[in-house]
Amino acid sequence: MLQKCSRSVPQGRLITNSSRRLTVQVRADNALIVNAKSGGHAFIGYYLAKALKAKGHSVTILNDGEQAKASKKTPFSKYGDLTKEGVIIAWGNPADPATYPRGKFDIVYDNNGKDMEACKPLIDTFKGKVSHYVFVSSAGAYKADSVEPMHVEGDSRKASAGHVEVEAYLKAQGLPYTVFQPLYIYGPLTAKDCEQWFVDRIVRDRPVPIPTPGVQLTTLTHVEDVASMMALVPGNKKAIGQHYNVCSDRAITFQGIAKAVAKALGKEAKIVLYSPEALGLGKSGKAEGFPFRTVHFFASSEKAKRELGWSPRHNFLDDASTLVADYLLLGRLEKEVDFSIDDKILSSV
Repeated sequence: MLQKCSRSVPQGRLITNSSRRLTVQVRADNALIVNAKSGGHAFIGYYLAKALKAKGHSVTILNDGEQAKASKKTPFSKYGDLTKEGVIIAWGNPADPATYPRGKFDIVYDNNGKDMEACKPLIDTFKGKVSHYVFVSSAGAYKADSVEPMHVEGDSRKASAGHVEVEAYLKAQGLPYTVFQPLYIYGPLTAKDCEQWFVDRIVRDRPVPIPTPGVQLTTLTHVEDVASMMALVPGNKKAIGQHYNVCSDRAITFQGIAKAVAKALGKEAKIVLYSPEALGLGKSGKAEGFPFRTVHFFASSEKAKRELGWSPRHNFLDDASTLVADYLLLGRLEKEVDFSIDDKILSSV
């Protein structure tokens, strides 16, 4: 097992300290995280950097976008915390190799690109130069399956998805790649507001409109658990050529999310079930104004547990109270929320 050592270690090398009773192997890679400038993936890079540093790796972040503009928002406004830990922050354009930070890297995490246009320059630049290339894809590329809805690695995926084309290119180019496929993520600094959508309504004593039947299963995964899984890759040759679902090992229903949030607030959830299709507010597994797919969308994390030795530290039910406390601490109760779609639903049901 690789353990963190407090002393300096040459990048990308193993050091063995031998005695009669103990042998400790330490690996310190030089990692480059290419981070998105917005959206659901941006916060993954922040937590991944912290997780890699905790394991003794050197970390550089190449962030897409303009520093002055992005730094006003989280997680970028928190980058000062990373620089204090020794993380190097660079700003540039992942599609333009001229803006890449200089230096030799052992492992690259592409946590930015979603299609060939965004990803190809990075892949071509580091082909043959790194021992490991990690692509953060999406479980959204899986085809929905109403017979066996829990996705496992190897299930059918959408050929039209940009992520899938990138993965095929990585394989064709012979890179030592690993693909991670996240689902819905929650936790501090996260941007999708999936769980906060429920808090918005319950904290204000408003009804919670949920697409029928309301017991669709999904997974909500804490961002620290996402980062801890991805940080297990450096030095792990068994992960090369593999896909891993990045998700909690527990599923929850839409009504379950509402009830967990209500319990944390000391309130009762007023759940109203409706059909998005009947009201002209949705189709193909989506509903206008609702933060989740309206079909089952959950996956198995058993492969990561088995092959990477990963295990989650969080589950949503235990974290609900903290999530609600953070919501109130950030002053979100005082902010205006657009409930016009809710009102349209409620007036028609």
